[in-house]
Amino acid sequence: MKKPVYIIDALNYIFRAYHSLPDNITAPSGMLTNAVLGYLRTLLRIIKERRPEYIAAAFEGDMSFRNTIFAAYKANRKQPPENLEAQFEYCRRITEAIGVTCFEADDYEADDIIGTITTRMSALGHSVVIVTGDKDMSQLVCANVLVYDMAREHWLDEAAVREKFGVAPRQIPDLLALHGDSIDNIPGVTGVGEKTARQILSVCNSVEDLANLELAARLRFRGRDEILRRIRENIEAVRMSRKLATICCEAPIDVSAQTLRYRRADRRTLDPLCEELGFAQVLPDIPLAQPTLFS
Repeated sequence: MKKPVYIIDALNYIFRAYHSLPDNITAPSGMLTNAVLGYLRTLLRIIKERRPEYIAAAFEGDMSFRNTIFAAYKANRKQPPENLEAQFEYCRRITEAIGVTCFEADDYEADDIIGTITTRMSALGHSVVIVTGDKDMSQLVCANVLVYDMAREHWLDEAAVREKFGVAPRQIPDLLALHGDSIDNIPGVTGVGEKTARQILSVCNSVEDLANLELAARLRFRGRDEILRRIRENIEAVRMSRKLATICCEAPIDVSAQTLRYRRADRRTLDPLCEELGFAQVLPDIPLAQPTLFS
């Protein structure tokens, strides 16, 4: 197996930093920088502890192709506060400045960027570690793909996903399609809770198997016939929900060992950016690229 690839779910840790660090961390200009600082420390911790040869950070824009499938997708989410939104671009800049490549694509979410990098680098023989606290990433877990929630020091492999969710990683989109996901505003089937959805998927590989009457007859829970009727009558809505919950692994990004190689920091870019942000105290912790004859 080739060297592992580390993929950082950037927004997950940016939001965490914004909500966990005090609001008196500011740049000389007065701009709030708590999210940038906390996120940078996350990146530096990964670099120090894991010593990656390949690493990337996944970002996203404002829109998702999923909104063309279901207009209300994530409609329940509030817009980020202005003093957080102002920090997003600085998070991208500091990521590149310390030598980590940022990836994003119009109409694709960070999940899709992570899924695409994971799929392509796995195909090239690399193991992958997805650094996130987002449960949706669990569907990507397999023999050579792990999820690492650094804030909780928690690793998810295939067995841990089954223990946590009650289904195999590949079944998580079906699980969410059946009982819904209030966080992303994905509709489920009325009357189907998480426990019932798990029971269904313990017998059926996916919701499509419910058309198999022999398999459906093996299900044993209260109200089975009525719930199966609701699912079958709303199968197109269930399929839509499953599509919303499924990570796309074909985002239009340039993924290769070369684009993911950790470059270390270029002081010519890093120093003025840290001065602008007021991050002088962090500079000694940032690994620097070796100077070349042409530096």
